[in-house]
Amino acid sequence: MARHLYIGNDVAVSYDASTGALASGAIDIQKLSATGPTSMVAGDTIADSPQFRIVQGNGTTNIVSPWIYGKDVINWSGKSHVAQVAQVKRATLTTNATAAGNQTLKIINKTNGAEPFEMKSYEIAVTATMTPTAQTALLKTAIDADLPHWVNGAVTDNGGSIDCTGFKKGETKADGSVQGELVEMEYAWGPTDNGTTMADTAQTPGLRGYGDGYYVKEMEENHRGVQYGYYNRLELPNTPALVTEVNEPYDMYNISATKDGSSASQINGVDNIIEINIAFDNGTAALTGALESVLNGYLGSVNFAPINL
Repeated sequence: MARHLYIGNDVAVSYDASTGALASGAIDIQKLSATGPTSMVAGDTIADSPQFRIVQGNGTTNIVSPWIYGKDVINWSGKSHVAQVAQVKRATLTTNATAAGNQTLKIINKTNGAEPFEMKSYEIAVTATMTPTAQTALLKTAIDADLPHWVNGAVTDNGGSIDCTGFKKGETKADGSVQGELVEMEYAWGPTDNGTTMADTAQTPGLRGYGDGYYVKEMEENHRGVQYGYYNRLELPNTPALVTEVNEPYDMYNISATKDGSSASQINGVDNIIEINIAFDNGTAALTGALESVLNGYLGSVNFAPINL
């Protein structure tokens, strides 16, 4: 599958009259005309042009998708921006301690999804029959004194339960590094619990979101070979500048088409799908509406339902 990503940064479509360069940050939909490629307008259909393409402007060089035949499109879909949500993990102690001694709570970092997982252990001294409220007060003190690098800020002590908040992708940590992925963590006793029962729950489940700027940036980095012909080789040291604005919300659109007009790959072992992804900053409703009206009109002429985000 050939995957492409085009990014629009809340900029209206306009072309430099002398160079033909599309404005930096703009996304245009082009059709074929008798004089060559030209901007598609609302109301254009497959009868006006059998092919179309996506254009991303950077002010100097237009980044263009392959030409796609409207009749070969097999998917037209979209999803509105959904913000990332940090995981808030809760450990609830449900019984008193049954004996005096040391108690150890482990906070396990499961972000990378592969064992062995990174963890930190916190030991507190409990007395016989110590209540959950007293135990969580000690745990908060111990954890706050040496926070795991994946926990964002001080522990919340609810009196019998504690909450730890993970970092979101792109957030800056205490050591100045940037969190590379949404944190996922859990708790466990070990090696001793002194008879205290614990419930490990997600007070707030972590959510990667959809169209989050940091994930769009990651997509752009992964697509630089297809988009810009850049593969991080030593002979080509000039890394193309990224255009994603990480603090902006992007709506995401997808157009998929076959290369030969079939509904599925016709050659064993060969994927003949072209996948076009458009990340579009939704800050200006008129620009979002203009993009959708053009694509909805054209793709509606090949029997796809309109997308309105």
